[in-house]
Formats: sequence, structure tokens, C-alpha cells
Amino acid sequence: MPSATQTAPAVAECQHCGAEVPPESGHCPSCGRLQRDRSTKITLAIALLLVLAGVILTQWFVSLHRQTELGLARRWFARGEQAMQAQLYKFAAEAYRTALNYDRENDEYRLRLAQALVADNRLAEAHAHLITLWAEEPANGEVNLTLARLEARRGHATEAVRYYNDAINSVWSDAPRRHRNETRLELARYLMQQRSPARAQAELLALLADAPTIPADQLMLAQMLLEVNDPEHSLQAFSALLTKDSGNAQAWLGESEAYLALGNYLEAAHAAAKAVDHDPKLEEARSQLELTREIARIDPAPRGLPLSERADRAARAFDTALTRLQACASQQHLDLAAPATAPANDASTGSAAAGVAAPNSLQLLYTSGLQKQADATAQALRKNPDAIDPTLQYVFEVENATVPICPEMSLADRALLTLAQHESEPPPK
Repeated sequence: MPSATQTAPAVAECQHCGAEVPPESGHCPSCGRLQRDRSTKITLAIALLLVLAGVILTQWFVSLHRQTELGLARRWFARGEQAMQAQLYKFAAEAYRTALNYDRENDEYRLRLAQALVADNRLAEAHAHLITLWAEEPANGEVNLTLARLEARRGHATEAVRYYNDAINSVWSDAPRRHRNETRLELARYLMQQRSPARAQAELLALLADAPTIPADQLMLAQMLLEVNDPEHSLQAFSALLTKDSGNAQAWLGESEAYLALGNYLEAAHAAAKAVDHDPKLEEARSQLELTREIARIDPAPRGLPLSERADRAARAFDTALTRLQACASQQHLDLAAPATAPANDASTGSAAAGVAAPNSLQLLYTSGLQKQADATAQALRKNPDAIDPTLQYVFEVENATVPICPEMSLADRALLTLAQHESEPPPK
């Protein structure tokens, strides 16, 4: 029997069924389940907390490492951008490649790397990156445009045009209309380089119908229409630009060139004067103004010109052409009065037996001019107006014949040459 000083052993209850469990037993005699004491629960809780803390810490370190990599990627990308602006394409490519190594899923870095490789003429490497991007997003405008430029460099015209058209019809992340217009202009320029002016003109007319709003695009469109010999639509584009920006000297100069191509010399002079007014330092405009004014002054065939004035202008043009012919011959050390002699044994002349070379074109023109001289005076032309057109035809022949031999010419000769070119060329489209 226990003494009064002894305490009865604590009776534990089963955690599951509530039955009494002897202190020394680890299992419930009633339900047989394992009994865990409080210390076990605490140990388990601490272990779980440590595991959770370890997971969180690991994730934090991984995130910190990733953020460090992304920061390095951005730094190398910025270096690549600076190198591209400085046209250091090799360094730019390496900088973009390093950025891509730190951020392998970044499509922008891959695209910029491909563009740098194209600029550095490393076309095979660039093509591999671009095809990867194109396979992931075939409707990406910038990817298609870069592929077009790459194929143009490789000399694959068909593929280049296809990618240019795909770029025009693709998706652009920002300012889609501006990008499409710029791409169409670039395609037209490429077609002109490929000597396909009709296809280039079709692209330009499509752009004209779309009416680009950016002044630089409008100006380039109008200038390129002039280059494909479409001054009428070019004039339309220049006029649309000048309606918005009447102080654009380049547009006034272009309008003058369009009017000149159309044979409207007075309007050409007016537009050139406007260009000079808005930019007195624009030398091309000054030269254009001088030329158009001179053409308007000497043109022998404007509508409504009296016969006497037409005869005077034709006579002056004849004198100018004859002077030009003599000056050019003098520069070439050629005696127009007598044909040059050749060595008797020189079979290449075709006249070795005679020992005399055939007269060249300048000598023939001079001989013809001497024959026409008496009938090409102002007084003779007034009496015989039918001789005016043959006289002018002779003038135009002289100007066309001398310009490849003697490129430097007076203002009057430049004006006559312009008239001659308009006379011989087909009318603008």
C-alpha cells in the first residue's frame, strides 16, 4: 500500500479514443494506436518550420541570382545598343550575344543580335537566329523586315520581296502604320535597285493612296515618284506635303523638279524661287532657280510666243550651240575645219589606203552647222518659219553629242540640254 507521501502516477488518456493508457505504454490498450507525447509534436513542428525556411531561402537565393543575371543582361544589351548607334557592329553582336546568354528566352535580344550580325555581314549566323524567331512568330513585322534585308544582302531577290511584303502585312508592336509605310518605301527603293521601276512605282502609288502622315515619309515618297519618272503623282505628293508644311524648302525644290519634268518651266521657276526663299543656303534650289529661269528665257516654243520672238530665240540657240561645239572641240584638241589623218598602215581606221580617218561626230556636226548657218539667222527664220524646227533639232543634236565629251557647260547650254532631253524623251507617265 503506498505511503501518504507518495503521489499516484499520472494517468494518460488515449489521444484517439480517450481510454486510460499506462504511463509506460506507448500504445493504447483499447484501440492500439501509437501515442505521441508533446515533445514529439514540437520536434515535428520545428522540423517542418526548418524545411519551410530552407525552401523559402533557396527560392530567395534563386530569385536573387536570376535578378542579377537579368541586370547583367540589360547592361550588355545597353552596350550593344550604343555600339549599334556607333556602327560598331562586331562589338554590338558580341554584346547582344552576352545579353542573350544571361536571358536566353528574350526574343528582343535575339532579334537585335540577328540585326547586328546582318549589319556585320555575318549572314549565316543571322539567318539561324531569324528563322528561329520566325518559326515562333511568323507574323512579326520586325522579324520579317530583318529577313528581307538579309535576303537582299544575299542576292535572293524573290525571297527579299516576299519578306518585305510579309512585313508590310504583319503585326507591329507600336506605330504599325508608320512601320508599314517605311517598309513599303524601303521595298520600292529595293525594287528600283533591282531595275524594276514599274513594280517600284506600283508600291509607291499604293503608299500614295494610303496618304502617309509623317512629313519625312511624304517627302521621300514624292522624291521617289520623280525617280521612277512619274512627275504627275510626284507633284500630287509634294503638294499634299506643302499644304501641311508650306515652309519645307526641299518640298518646294522637289515640286520645281516635277514641274520641270512636265515641261512647265514657269511653274518650275516659281517653285524653285519659293525653295530659295525658305532656305537661301540650299544650293540645289539656287541652281534649279537659275536653270528654270534661263529655260523660260530662251525656250523657243512656249505657247503664244510671237513668231519674231521665236525666230530670235532659235537663232540665239543656234549660235550658242555652235559656240559650244567649237569650245568642246578645242578642249579635245580637235580641229573641226579638217578631218584628222591617220597612219597609212593603221588598218583599224578602215581607211588605211587613203591615209585619212573618217570625221568624228563633232566634225560632222560642225560641217552641218556651217551649211545651216546662213539659214539660221533671226532675219532668215522670220522669213522662213518652217526652218525653225530643223534649226532647233540641230541645236539639240549638238547639246546631246557634246555633253558626254565635255560635261562642263554654261547655263545657257544646260538650259538647251534640258530642252533637248524633253524633246527626245517619251512623255512622262
